[in-house]
Amino acid sequence: MGNKQKTLWIVTELFPPDETSTSYILGEIANAMTSKYRVKVICGPEIYDKRKKLDKDNKFKLDSSIEVMRANGTDLDKNTTKGKTLSFLLMSKRLFALAKANIRQEDKVLMVTNPAPLVLLISRLKRGREFELNILVHDVFPENTKPAGLKLPMYCLFKRLFDKSYSRADQLIALGRDMAVVLNGKVERFKGLSGSKSPKVTIIENWADIYNIKPQAMPEGKIVLEYAGNIGRVQGLDKVIEKLPEDVELHLYGTGSMEERLKELKSENVFFYGSYLRSQQNEVLAACHIAIVTLQEGMYGLGVPSKTYNILASGRAVMFLGPKDSEIDLLVREEGIGYCGWPEKWDKEELKAMGKKARELAERDYSKEIILNKFINMI
Repeated sequence: MGNKQKTLWIVTELFPPDETSTSYILGEIANAMTSKYRVKVICGPEIYDKRKKLDKDNKFKLDSSIEVMRANGTDLDKNTTKGKTLSFLLMSKRLFALAKANIRQEDKVLMVTNPAPLVLLISRLKRGREFELNILVHDVFPENTKPAGLKLPMYCLFKRLFDKSYSRADQLIALGRDMAVVLNGKVERFKGLSGSKSPKVTIIENWADIYNIKPQAMPEGKIVLEYAGNIGRVQGLDKVIEKLPEDVELHLYGTGSMEERLKELKSENVFFYGSYLRSQQNEVLAACHIAIVTLQEGMYGLGVPSKTYNILASGRAVMFLGPKDSEIDLLVREEGIGYCGWPEKWDKEELKAMGKKARELAERDYSKEIILNKFINMI
């Protein structure tokens, strides 16, 4: 299949054996693309967060034919604004140096949008070498700084620079319908500029791990509402606790900057379980009747929570708290697999029926094979 004389470069800071969701996604894409191209990867160090333990039960294996070139990491504290900014700049510079030294005119490139400055640099490199550039958009910068409450100096200038860089790509890959709308808007004003054409905007969703995550019996007792992921400021979990009915428990899996503050609220129906490994997802997702997916207001088109798809695989309903008509809002309402906002009542049989539909949806539309085939066909 395809022409294996062609080289596909995957450019990303995060890549296996690192175990963040972006690393896992890019690793699986790299493996899939070996059926069509010689795949080479430019990435950051093996571990993004040295404080986290590697999962000894991680089953991911990288195809032996893939050549990986790694840039040196930084020892800066990424939990501070200054440290994160400097780390983004340094990592972008180091990844770009590898890209400049290795990518040639006849090659294809698939890059992800983190670190953000790399988008500007790779776009500039494309002007001189005219390789094919595909951008997998996980984060839309600088628009995502506003809902995060960050005041970006010269915001309008940064937006114009990034919009122009996006417009130089051959293809922009959006994670959902709302993101496709935003991306089309970003590049529209550059259409026809200096004879250029707008990039193709393609929707390729995240996938559900339907083989390692399977439906299990629901827990006994009270209805369990579960949140699994980063417990940060933008998730709005304090408001969830405030609205939690007396006959519903909230179980929280993960860690983050808001964890201690939430614990101080001292609600009898709220339980904290700490961090968990990727290999534990099956048991974690099974430990509830319905799972929360949150997206901060103002994030329409700027991100799609990837956790949603594994919730579907687990056969659990989704309670989505986020912007109307965003991808997950549309998915939940169109497919009848949960609630957008708080339900008027909690019924176990209804949740069970929704969970069954969620699993069927995952198998039908969002298996790994289906989604990875989209990448193979579109690049």
